[in-house]
Amino acid sequence: MNNLKTKIMNKKLLLFVICLMTFSFANAQITSMAIVGAGAGGWPADPQVDAHQMTTADGGLHWTITNLGLSNGAVKFRANNEWNPIANWGGTTFPSGTGTVDGAAITAVAGIYNVTFNTNTLAYTFEIQQVTFQVISIIGDASPIVWGDTDMTTTDGNIYTLRATLGTGALKFRGDHSWTLPYNWGGTNFPSGTAVVDANGVIIPAAGTYDITFNKTTLAYSIKFKVISIFGDATPGSWTTDTDMTTLDGNNYTLTNVALISGALKFRGDHSWTLPYNWGGTTLPSGTAVIDANGFPIPSAGNYNINFNVATATYSISSSLTTKSFNTSKFSVYPNPAKNSWNFSSSNENIESIQIVDELGKTIRSSFSKSNNVTVDASGLTSGIYFAKIATTTGTKTLKLIKD
Repeated sequence: MNNLKTKIMNKKLLLFVICLMTFSFANAQITSMAIVGAGAGGWPADPQVDAHQMTTADGGLHWTITNLGLSNGAVKFRANNEWNPIANWGGTTFPSGTGTVDGAAITAVAGIYNVTFNTNTLAYTFEIQQVTFQVISIIGDASPIVWGDTDMTTTDGNIYTLRATLGTGALKFRGDHSWTLPYNWGGTNFPSGTAVVDANGVIIPAAGTYDITFNKTTLAYSIKFKVISIFGDATPGSWTTDTDMTTLDGNNYTLTNVALISGALKFRGDHSWTLPYNWGGTTLPSGTAVIDANGFPIPSAGNYNINFNVATATYSISSSLTTKSFNTSKFSVYPNPAKNSWNFSSSNENIESIQIVDELGKTIRSSFSKSNNVTVDASGLTSGIYFAKIATTTGTKTLKLIKD
């Protein structure tokens, strides 16, 4: 019993010392306070003066910052422009709560905020500001609503962003859903350039899902597919350099015969950890990736075929050097030739993925199904010869296809 009481007393003493150290640091050694993280423009690297500095009027007890623009993502409070384990604070609730020393980041929601932080009680608040910005939209026969406005989003009234599925044709930017000059813009360059007042629309050459940005001050724009890469100690670039995947539509991304080693692999967008565009998981060879999860455990070195769908987060990571042979009679495809679609059937195991490639070896369609029967749309393809790369958990098979 005495030993138990002693252990309890020791734990209480340790907790008291930690609290005392934290209180002492917070009230005696803090010379600056800032908000950092993916939701506040990115995580800082030491040594670096943080961009979003807070101010204090009482010697470091209460800190404030006004009209701070945040995007969706993680944020923390950080003291003295450095990572000190007792001088950075996260939290579990938003827009208000109690900070946690060296805890998990606060998940912020995009908006303009006045922010307060109390280094004594660790209470914080993010108070949303009702700021009205000009509406900027895209419009044209390439836009999601043909010649109807699709509004972009902004946190500062200057930089506008949108992720949208576009068709082929023209696209313009305009303000307040009208053609009033000077607030309608076109351009001649794709995928990026400087918009021109009242010019013809930017020509979108291929249908797909694009990340669109527009700067109302400089008129700079970009209309690009998101960059999706693999990253981790299992990948060719380890945790240093991204290995970019390829896409034709901004949704389905592939890597063929890429060399991996044993270790972790993650998918991420635009070479950053910004949520929700980083994914991990545990299930191989296929499944649905999880946002901000640990990397997939690649079991052994070898060459792999990798597929990832940004819209659904479905993936497959399978060896491209399998020795398993298939009996062609176990798979069937009909109709073949086809006008509108091919139907694939497997008699004894689920089809994990199908890639449709042209005669040049380019992947033009991808399907991730985990089903014995899979239908792949062929209606938008030109007539000719194609190939279907069918993957299951035990290997791959290639079938020849004909499109009428």
